[in-house]
Amino acid sequence: MKTVIALLITLALAANAMAANSLGIGIRGGAATDRTSRFTEAFADLYLNRLVSIGATVAYVMLDRDDAKSIRRDESLPITALFKVHAPIPFFQPYAGLGAALVFHDKRGAKGTPVALAGGDLLFGPFFVNAEYRRQFDDKLNFLGGGVGIRF
Repeated sequence: MKTVIALLITLALAANAMAANSLGIGIRGGAATDRTSRFTEAFADLYLNRLVSIGATVAYVMLDRDDAKSIRRDESLPITALFKVHAPIPFFQPYAGLGAALVFHDKRGAKGTPVALAGGDLLFGPFFVNAEYRRQFDDKLNFLGGGVGIRF
């Protein structure tokens, strides 16, 4: 019985370790912390090794404007490129990273903004649950989000 338990633990740890050229994809939703808003995004990460990944996101964001006399919304489509550093902890992988976003606004055109992020993945074999904080510096927006994904 001890051998079976040890084998299952070893297999779980091996499944949670990210090999070079692994891919993680998923979907996340959330909101800006300081404004009435919501966002939905699809994300993908290419793991270069257990510690480093490069990723991209495509999101749809709706923000209420700060004008008390208006109920208008600002809708945008940010496309983000990211570089992340991961802590190789079994079952939970915290990460931090930097990147750049190209934000296409509905009525204001497009602009770029630097991005910083921190988050973590709770691993269940090839599946994971994700939570992330992201800061868009030029827009002065803080986003909190959570989602699910799969790694292969």
